[in-house]
Amino acid sequence: MSRRKRQKKRFISWNVLFLAMFFGMIAFKTYDLQKINRGLEKQKAEYSEKIQLAQEEQELLLKEKEYIQSDIYVEKVAREKLGMVKEDEIVFMEKTE
Repeated sequence: MSRRKRQKKRFISWNVLFLAMFFGMIAFKTYDLQKINRGLEKQKAEYSEKIQLAQEEQELLLKEKEYIQSDIYVEKVAREKLGMVKEDEIVFMEKTE
């Protein structure tokens, strides 16, 4: 073989080796990125669930706040905890033995 043919063959061999390494690196990186993406998708789903739970809890707290600020609640607490009654009410008590 002539010198030129050997150089050309060597050049082609190096190019094939370089391309094989290049595509191998691309395949490895693609796999690695897919693995990271799956982890991020899982994390996103967890955070979405936490947000949903927090929104539900917020709704419950807002309803509770409205109830606590209502006259019905104030009257209930005054009757139960403070023992208060309205002006024209008659209080009956059980006799304990």
